[in-house]
Amino acid sequence: MKILQIKIIAIILLLPIFSNAQSDCMSWFDIRQPEQTFSFNSASKAARCVTGKTYEFILPLTKGKDYKLKFYAAAVFNNKMNFKIIDQNTHETVLDLPGTCFNPEAGNTVLQDYYDDATGKMIHPYFEFFPTTSTTFKIIIDIEEAPGNPKITDDPERKSPRKQNKGCVTIVVLDKLSEDF
Repeated sequence: MKILQIKIIAIILLLPIFSNAQSDCMSWFDIRQPEQTFSFNSASKAARCVTGKTYEFILPLTKGKDYKLKFYAAAVFNNKMNFKIIDQNTHETVLDLPGTCFNPEAGNTVLQDYYDDATGKMIHPYFEFFPTTSTTFKIIIDIEEAPGNPKITDDPERKSPRKQNKGCVTIVVLDKLSEDF
């Protein structure tokens, strides 16, 4: 009987540790390996996000390095997100794409894998940048409302809580020294 009680107490004590580990979005990096010739950049980020919100992220790019960006999102969002990258120096929109689209191809979506005829494999979308000068990108991630949510109103009398799905969104920044530098 005492052994059973000890096991129950141990499970109760360890449960918060395991549930906290699952909610830690940064643990995603522990299972990924950088691609050949590229290294993880310390600017890579992962955060717990909710539906109906917009998130901004500043990414400094250095002249003399080549960059590759990849985006990942929890399945709870169903890829219903929009991604925009703006060059802070020139104010140009560098990227403005949805998470998914009806017919995904290279460069048409941010989250949806596509089939690469050359390699015969499914490829996760990535975006390469080769800055000729040091610059800063602003990455804007707009997560759509959860399905079935009523439109946002300014009605303070509204009693029903808004449904918000929560999950991890990850921006993987890979870099390497430029061969042209």
